[in-house]
Amino acid sequence: MGIFFRRIPDYILPLLAGLLIALPFLFPVLFPLAWVAFVPVFWLLRAGGSLRRAFLLGWFIGGVTILVGFYWIPYPIRVFGGFSYAVSSFIFLIFIALEALQFSLFLLLVRRFGFGPLHLFPALFWVAIEFWFPHLFPWHLANSQSYFLSLIQSADLVGPYGTSFLIVWLNTTLYAALVHPDGEAKTFLRPVAISSALVITVFFYGQFRLATVTAEMGAAPKLSVAAVQGNIDIQLKWQIDQIKNNLKSYQDLTKKTQGANLVIWPETAVEEWLPEKTNQLPPRLLPPLNPATSHFIFGVRSYRGKAASPEFKAFNSAFLADRQGRVLNRYHKQVLLAFGEYIPFSTLLSKLPGVPSLGGGYSEGEGPRTLDLPGGIRVASLICYEDLIPALSRRFVAEKRANLLVNLTNDAWYGNTVAPWQHARLAQWRAIETRRNLVRVTNTGLTTVINPKGEMIQTLPIFSSGVLTAKVEIMEGETFYVRFGDWFAWMITFVSLGIVLWHWRKRRE
Repeated sequence: MGIFFRRIPDYILPLLAGLLIALPFLFPVLFPLAWVAFVPVFWLLRAGGSLRRAFLLGWFIGGVTILVGFYWIPYPIRVFGGFSYAVSSFIFLIFIALEALQFSLFLLLVRRFGFGPLHLFPALFWVAIEFWFPHLFPWHLANSQSYFLSLIQSADLVGPYGTSFLIVWLNTTLYAALVHPDGEAKTFLRPVAISSALVITVFFYGQFRLATVTAEMGAAPKLSVAAVQGNIDIQLKWQIDQIKNNLKSYQDLTKKTQGANLVIWPETAVEEWLPEKTNQLPPRLLPPLNPATSHFIFGVRSYRGKAASPEFKAFNSAFLADRQGRVLNRYHKQVLLAFGEYIPFSTLLSKLPGVPSLGGGYSEGEGPRTLDLPGGIRVASLICYEDLIPALSRRFVAEKRANLLVNLTNDAWYGNTVAPWQHARLAQWRAIETRRNLVRVTNTGLTTVINPKGEMIQTLPIFSSGVLTAKVEIMEGETFYVRFGDWFAWMITFVSLGIVLWHWRKRRE
């Protein structure tokens, strides 16, 4: 392997590493690439060099990873945020530069402190950084394994961080095994054996949990749901002369949902503004629900207070209503989308040419708050990319005993890219972590049902109108991850901090 790397120019290896990390996010079937992606990275660090070189090397590798893995980001910035091509590209470059710092910090620590006993240090450092790094678009290295269901079932114990840990550790031991001279086999055989054994153990745990969760799903009560995908073109949304037609599209599709106990429309499917305290929907907004016991969850923009007054607040909301249009509860989105629902660095950006007027945006809602149906069914309505945040779904289950996750989103902003699929695969982990069904209801796709094993069991074609009907299991109980949260990531953080402090103290002595 050393001969192989010597034949490749050093300037190619960072590009190769970034591609190996990014490609599984675009094509999940390529998930094995992540298990070797860091080998060329560690090869580049073999000759030492300055800490500055390690930092810049990580920055470049991270930049390639983000550029390739999330190539679609300029499109929603331009369409959703209303920016020009030039400004959208500039914002994307800033995004790349900031996200790539995660890789810079990682290589900086590996270069400074080495691989450590059992070659564990890189895996420890990666998880600690991944846990604390402030992502604008939440993702984890573990998400590259969405296709490997038997492995990622450990998310119900440790969230995504356990899989990230395994990927980096196995990369590290593989590198050590490939580049060490034959006479030094004893230096890498133990870490290779232990890391491989742990991966195999996690795999068999996954097989066990797939079987037990299947049994639990078979015994759980079922709820008939209908997810309505209206496929309203992004150019037709919010046009005054189209609002009535857009609403009628959803109402007509809802006629095909007869027999469903819960009908769900996506984020901002209702384009009118509703007062936050609305108790009765006007007749023009009512969908044709049947049977009489049906309920209705829909996305809408709501407000509190009088327009232009200091107390005015706007919310991205989900409302729950019964067949008669009585509003039973509402939920306001808690985690707002940058450059769409609020503008970070708005003071700086407003000084750039081509930037439109920047308003106040939406307000954060209080939560978590479930939308409760008869029979003890408690729905966690995650709006937009809230289904990418492990802590939020975990809080819904732990604090409010939510037994069904529903995501209302409008991914039309992503255009005809891999982003809608990528969004769904990132959200897949919430179903496994909480062992709840996740019903994703979108305007243009990807509308799907993800079961508590992380399987996408039903999916509507993207950029088409239709209704997805399914019977979903109402699961109860708490997983270890729901109950104890990010205990694993916290433990890794303290261990990593201890390593840094111990070396710092030793150096001063």
